Amino acid sequence: MFTLLGNLKHKSSKNDESKIPLKELKSGVNCLDDYIILNQGDTFKIYDRVCDHNGGKIISKDGKHICPMHRWEFDPLKGIYKNGIEKKEKKFEIHNNNIIIEKIKETPYITQSVKNSEIKIRFFNHAFLQVETKDFKFATDPWAIGPSFNTGWWLKYKTKSDWISELNSCNFIYISHNHPDHLHPLTLNKIRKDIPIIVPAYKTDCTGIYVESLGFKNVIRLELTKEYVFDNTNLILSILKSGDFREDSGIYFSIGNFTSLFSVDTVMINFNKLPNVDLFASGFAGGASGYPLMYDNFNKKEQIAISENNRKFLLKKKTIMLKEIKPKYFLPYAGFFENKLQRDIKIKLMNKKNNISNYFKACKDIGSEILNIENNDEFYFKDKKLLKKLSNKNSYFKDIPAENYLSFFKNSYQKIDNQYLKEYFSQSNFKDDLTLLVSLVDNNFENSELDFEVDFCKAFPKFNVIKNFKFNKIKKNIKNRILYLKCRKESFLNTIYNKEPWEDLSIGFQCKVVREPNVYNAKFWYHFTNKYITKKNVRMVSECSNCESINTFFDKELFLKEEKSQNKF
Repeated sequence: MFTLLGNLKHKSSKNDESKIPLKELKSGVNCLDDYIILNQGDTFKIYDRVCDHNGGKIISKDGKHICPMHRWEFDPLKGIYKNGIEKKEKKFEIHNNNIIIEKIKETPYITQSVKNSEIKIRFFNHAFLQVETKDFKFATDPWAIGPSFNTGWWLKYKTKSDWISELNSCNFIYISHNHPDHLHPLTLNKIRKDIPIIVPAYKTDCTGIYVESLGFKNVIRLELTKEYVFDNTNLILSILKSGDFREDSGIYFSIGNFTSLFSVDTVMINFNKLPNVDLFASGFAGGASGYPLMYDNFNKKEQIAISENNRKFLLKKKTIMLKEIKPKYFLPYAGFFENKLQRDIKIKLMNKKNNISNYFKACKDIGSEILNIENNDEFYFKDKKLLKKLSNKNSYFKDIPAENYLSFFKNSYQKIDNQYLKEYFSQSNFKDDLTLLVSLVDNNFENSELDFEVDFCKAFPKFNVIKNFKFNKIKKNIKNRILYLKCRKESFLNTIYNKEPWEDLSIGFQCKVVREPNVYNAKFWYHFTNKYITKKNVRMVSECSNCESINTFFDKELFLKEEKSQNKF
């Protein structure tokens, strides 16, 4: 189906160089505009000041080196962040008593077929796009119905009613990563199970494993930064990794002489080695994290300030990317979600996002046209030019009310199975100097039904139910680092019973977080989001395994809804 052509090619060019006189460096840590330099006498270690998490700039103050975006702290002496993530050293030379650091620009370019085609790109919802020519059709990250992230996220706009037939007519579907707004089980349940699903070949295979758990029989893992041609067509594509430790990706492709990059919500895609393309589609809105609004290490004023700073930083960063890529057309997508439930109204009011209009000036400055899906949802191209923009005339799909979904989750995930929880953690194969504290709480993150701790510093994680739980009292007796999560009960049980990614809880605003020290627990979240996830989309032990599935609930509710509608006439 796909034929490997080889590695994605890059053009390297010397962009500039930094010259730093040795005599200006003091012994120990030196903090310059662009670099942190460790002077150890005869040897040097040099790091750039770009944070490896979200691309912010590390600020040095009072002997600490912290990114203001998410408070990642870097230790130049060890070459790692406080959470254990390693930072790569910069290459340099010493010439005439100066440190010379070359700034090399690497620009990827994808192979192009001599055969051109008329191309239709259609927006369905959020990150759900469809690319079509007369020879093929493929879709990306379909989320068309229902909630994601344990009812924390909802589609901002309705989906057109033909989404099921259109998806099933695709030659393949590309899924960028395993977050549920991209890998959405309920949406994928409506797709034929023999359809090829393209996923990145991550080391943990977290996306492929999840897709196969949903019953798909033809999951194709494509290696990162390799070129593949879709057989008997002029489609050539390459999967690009995000430039951080996460297992996230985007897709770079050509159709004849037309080139496009869909970066989805990757951070520093392809490690900031950016191509020049005709069409650049990218996330734009921000607000896609429980940080900082759900982190009780910060007061409300601090949460709002950090959140606003993050929103502005994303806008600035995307503007820089646009200037670098210089696309003829910019399609903002993968940001059309909102909080719909009444219990999340405070989050909705506080969680400000960027709008498409925020990008008008940046695109005007570089001569790029914005394809605004709030006005049109179909875009037609030929010979690298936009021929027309249309609005699809189909009616909208009738989904189930949000509160009905919440009722389903609450009814399905009532029973707490302590034995299952104990086995779940004991079999997790996770070890760290960390104690996890969890309280299963109500809508308002109060009135806990169960409090427990898991000590991960032993050979096997030790699970223990806590009676008369008082956090301030308990933490005094814990020597490890502490991660305390107050999780909504039904959201937590859904995640645990189905062995789904734990980031579904944090990103979905389903848990309040306290960290001591206030440092991101990278190893924990990576393990329980990418490594320890389901191979079967069923609960293994819990008595709740007989609960009605979300797919059965959806079908039954729609049938009853349609039946009631018909009985009115």
